[in-house]
Amino acid sequence: MRLMPVKKVSASFSAVARNAFFTLAILQIVFICSSLPARAAEPKLESGKNVIVVKDYKWASAGMGRPGIMKEITLQNKGKSDFHNIDIEVDFYTRNDIPLGSMRATIRDVLPAGTEKTFYNLNFGIMSAELQNSVARVANADIIEKGTPTQAKDLILVKNWEWSGGQYGTEGILKQITLVNKSSENWKDIKIRVDYLGIAGPKVGVRGFTSRAVIHDVLPAKSEKTFYNINMGFRHPDAKTEDISVMSAKPISEKEVKIKTAKKEGKKAVRKKKKKTAPADGTAPTTEEAAGTGSSSDDKSLSLSERYKRKLAEEQGIAPPEESPAPEVAAGEPGSAPATGETAEETASSEEEETTTAEEEETGDEEYEYEEEVPIPAEDIVVENFKWGGGVTGTIGMIDEITLRNISTITYTRIELIIEFYSFGSEAPMYSNRAVINEVLPGDSKKTFRKIKAGYLNAIPQEVRIDIVTAVPFSQR
Repeated sequence: MRLMPVKKVSASFSAVARNAFFTLAILQIVFICSSLPARAAEPKLESGKNVIVVKDYKWASAGMGRPGIMKEITLQNKGKSDFHNIDIEVDFYTRNDIPLGSMRATIRDVLPAGTEKTFYNLNFGIMSAELQNSVARVANADIIEKGTPTQAKDLILVKNWEWSGGQYGTEGILKQITLVNKSSENWKDIKIRVDYLGIAGPKVGVRGFTSRAVIHDVLPAKSEKTFYNINMGFRHPDAKTEDISVMSAKPISEKEVKIKTAKKEGKKAVRKKKKKTAPADGTAPTTEEAAGTGSSSDDKSLSLSERYKRKLAEEQGIAPPEESPAPEVAAGEPGSAPATGETAEETASSEEEETTTAEEEETGDEEYEYEEEVPIPAEDIVVENFKWGGGVTGTIGMIDEITLRNISTITYTRIELIIEFYSFGSEAPMYSNRAVINEVLPGDSKKTFRKIKAGYLNAIPQEVRIDIVTAVPFSQR
């Protein structure tokens, strides 16, 4: 009888253990269930076929063997995202609801969130049955992500614009258009579009016609700028008004902004450098510094290539070489180099001193200075001089030697040249070739390269012009 209390205690302990186990299991279930709403609350991308509704549509052309063209279709975007590349699928039926197949077409335009828009002249291709009954629906659409800093269309606003005379149905010239850059990014090559709108009322939309143009200019960060005389092409005669928006643009560096702005304003842009202190021994300035602002009064007597070299030198802020006929090259020969006497050019052409350090430019009178060094080969490398080696029609032309100056701190290689060939007195080239220099051009230096193949000669030129197309930074080779 004394064992009975012991059994009761054991039973009570077992019951407590079971209750604890079940309590722990219930707590785990509650914890798992409580985490499910949080997962369900995670944002999901909207589906275009679920949030875009076909409100109405009308056919312009249909029937067996004929193109199926939908005159207009009105879509409503009930979602919170913008969509484009909207696939419209139409199912065809007989009057007794017997299926006759389906066709699909894509609307490449944009349907913003929460808007209703009518699109016109949607082509479905050639139909294989007569049109009796049809049902149109949205099969798919691509979502447009917003807010990323690389999307110029979200960061550049069209403030206002003005047309340069003319009515609809004539050539469309934007007399001016003002853009506002809200971002801290610099932009160039800004692509804009004009949507010509038609019928007034709730179904205002694109009348099946848009025009596009690229503004080949720069728009600095956090700025407002007006551009002039933009040719938008033909203005649609059925339009009653229009809407202009930015489609895209290319981001550019501060250095390129300064260089392009300076060129447009006829000024100079140079890399910001430390001022040189005057030498204690009173050494005279170099030949380049002394001739930095000099200009020959007989430019008309120079050949086309010589005038081009002088103009290029002025654009880059580099003093042009003295212009006088070279004794070893006949006057008027393509690429004939001016004689410079005992100057740095002759020193640079020798094998022992092929590379020389570039002279620092005086920056006291410069309007634009840039500090960052990003590779812009066409601006960083200057063609200072060259000697054309000649050649006959049907052979490979040769550049005997060409002197390039690198005004940046970036070392380049694989320098691609464009060589344009002119007949005497012509401003348009007969043809052009390309050549590549695979050697290295150090930063802040001048170097002469020899025996560069200039490609096949289709004709014998009287004038030769050489420019830089591109180059590869040595660190990226």
